[in-house]
Amino acid sequence: MTSKILLSLILVGLLLLSACASRSPQVSSWPSDIPSREFFIAHYESDLENKQGQDLDEYLLWVLRFYRGWELYGNGWTQVTEDSLHTVTDPVLAYEIKTKMNLIGKNVASEWAKNKKDRRILTRHVMVWGNALIESIKRDQELPLINRVLADVNGLLAEQVALDEVNAERYFPRDGDDVFM
Repeated sequence: MTSKILLSLILVGLLLLSACASRSPQVSSWPSDIPSREFFIAHYESDLENKQGQDLDEYLLWVLRFYRGWELYGNGWTQVTEDSLHTVTDPVLAYEIKTKMNLIGKNVASEWAKNKKDRRILTRHVMVWGNALIESIKRDQELPLINRVLADVNGLLAEQVALDEVNAERYFPRDGDDVFM
């Protein structure tokens, strides 16, 4: 289970670094289990600076890749969210985790899908959060970690958290023998 999550998160890095050309799906083929296409279009339209360097189809394609994965990465945020719930037996806790993971995904996808020069959420942030999530599952600390990531995502977007502050030690400080990250 943990190795599957780890492999998924490592491959997320490949997903995020690649830029394959492909057409954005039409409205009728937009997945029903992720936020609406209209939500992401509104976010795209509100960022005039990003619009100058990236067309809508490319932006939406990266949103879908974040959630669904693609050729170089079979899993995306949807699968990571499901994996984070795999060992949770309390339905109230599961609902809270899923709700917060969905909010993190929505905020991260809408920002991360932008051109590199125009975004406040970077590929390395996504990788740090993914690795921290794996560690939180090992330590049975999923919800505290998810709360911290949600606060950091909001802080990055509000420019209250510096880009270089998001690192592995922020979530699980290294011990002498700790091999996390």
